[in-house]
Amino acid sequence: MIGGPAKVYLVGMLVYCSVFTITDTSARDDDLSFACEKNGATRFVEVVSDPEYACRVKYTKSSATTFPWSARNEANYCHPKAIGLIEKLGGLGWECESTENVKTVLLDQIERYGRYIKILNNVGKTCYFYPSEAQFGNLCGDERKEAVIVYTCDVDADTDDWNQHLAVFLELESEPLIREVGGSGYRQVSSYHIDDERLMIETEKVEFVEGSNTAKYPVEKSSIQCQYSDSSEWELIEK
Repeated sequence: MIGGPAKVYLVGMLVYCSVFTITDTSARDDDLSFACEKNGATRFVEVVSDPEYACRVKYTKSSATTFPWSARNEANYCHPKAIGLIEKLGGLGWECESTENVKTVLLDQIERYGRYIKILNNVGKTCYFYPSEAQFGNLCGDERKEAVIVYTCDVDADTDDWNQHLAVFLELESEPLIREVGGSGYRQVSSYHIDDERLMIETEKVEFVEGSNTAKYPVEKSSIQCQYSDSSEWELIEK
């Protein structure tokens, strides 16, 4: 089963993209470290912790080391600032690469999102999120690995309705791309994997017939791609 408990019949394929805001500030953004090179020169952009700060952005050039952004209370403040600086350097011709193990970075992001899912459970929206089901690969064509997970959330505590969601984690983004990919009453995701910059998804319609076995229908295949839009944002496109 993908992203759901035994009572849930998996589903499949509606399309919408949105992002969330994590309110759990206990997570520290100390997992970002990039080296940027141009014409033989190297600059470093890092998010670091400090005894007097929740986080700091450390910018190192050959001439000096500076801390252009710092936060005393908001641990999640520095990550987007550092990403903005990396993107600015990229626009100026610098080639920036992570000095961290990419899979470790993605697993940290998945862990944070798991804490967000637990917050939803605390307010009555039960979700079933299993990091062990994450798939890793180059989905976005950016020469880096991404991580994808399909998970299930109950729509209402008083009904058996549920939805499935796809979360795509990118190394350079602090929040995943989210898209609904299934729900009770229509198709369920039976398998998914990253292949040739596409997320290949197999879905099948499942109907529970009272007094008999679950009726299954033929598997359908579709794919989702991650693209950089004209509005300078990553988005998920069904192909």
